[in-house]
Amino acid sequence: MKIISLIPSATEILCALGLEDSIYGVSHECDFPESIKNKKVVLNTTVDFKKLNSLQIDEAINESVSSNKPIYLLDIETINKIKPDFIITQDLCEACAVSTIQIEEILSKLSKKPEIITTSPKSIEEINKSILLIAKKFNVEAKGIELVNKINGEIKTISSLTKNIIDKPRVFCMDWMNPIYSAGHWVPEIVNIAGGTNIKLGGNQDSKRITFEELLEFAPHFIFIMPCGFEIERTLNEINVLLENPQLNKIPAFNSGQVYIVNANAYFSKPTYRLVEGVKIITRTINQKTFNYEPEPDAILNLQNYMHFESFAG
Repeated sequence: MKIISLIPSATEILCALGLEDSIYGVSHECDFPESIKNKKVVLNTTVDFKKLNSLQIDEAINESVSSNKPIYLLDIETINKIKPDFIITQDLCEACAVSTIQIEEILSKLSKKPEIITTSPKSIEEINKSILLIAKKFNVEAKGIELVNKINGEIKTISSLTKNIIDKPRVFCMDWMNPIYSAGHWVPEIVNIAGGTNIKLGGNQDSKRITFEELLEFAPHFIFIMPCGFEIERTLNEINVLLENPQLNKIPAFNSGQVYIVNANAYFSKPTYRLVEGVKIITRTINQKTFNYEPEPDAILNLQNYMHFESFAG
């Protein structure tokens, strides 16, 4: 059996289900577990996003969507050589991976027609369903059930600690810095489980562009900066776009030193089982006295502490 995974979340799920050896092709963004980097890359971009800043990336994606020009390219030659039995993709976000429409167009060029599996989870429940779907498709249903039970068990434990919090802090999760986007999909659910109140977007909506005035009006007690797909170092490279705003001192989170940069790429951006670590990270940060958890060293950084260190070091 040969599988090509065109989305990092599916790659992570396949590996967690013990199917790594069946993966013969991945996208350029598939980076976990570390061993997956040895697989053939069959999906890349027309734009080198690593060389662009947040504003340039936003403009490039908007231009691609409005002009109907794809930003992702499939390596048809390599896919033909692999002759996959299955290709896993998504139709959740045009900015995240090759679209289902592109996949269907490319199928006509393949000598062997693989089965297409499409996932589009927008909530933790739907993520669990996608895990069970993949597990059932590849005859590892017991492992899928075990993984979902583990996710639900950890969330239940956290919810039991936070459900009775009366005075819930206002929490803002920033999905993009320039322009500012509020994180959508499963992130508001994560905040709710952690015992916080999220800026109102509606249920399971896409990330939403907001004005700085709307952020001021929400007046969050905590801010988690989690640009989609960014790790902490990448976010720090662009943090001045926020720090240069003279009105930051009007936001409670900045005044109290409760602004954090998190590893979005690992724990928040992808609809996979590692979102549970994201739940723990936010729960521990806003409930330090009641929730005992030590995140990975690369998971979270207090912005105020970092700025003090940089000032001292400089």
